[in-house]
Amino acid sequence: MISSPNITPADYKELFPMFVFDVTKQSEKLKNSPTDIQIKAQFSANVLANTKAFAVVISDKSLIFQSHGQKMRVEY
Repeated sequence: MISSPNITPADYKELFPMFVFDVTKQSEKLKNSPTDIQIKAQFSANVLANTKAFAVVISDKSLIFQSHGQKMRVEY
């Protein structure tokens, strides 16, 4: 793979799986509170050493960070 940057869709699916969780379809009561997401996975074989997982969280909320000396506060 290092010598050839071309990855087929099948290779991408096998080598770099991606999972998407859409949490926008919640009741209105839950939309105004933080959403806790916990992911648990079971594998049929041992996971290779140095395997990494990344998360990208996309939100439509605007946050303002306020600093008062030593503390950082988030204002919605």
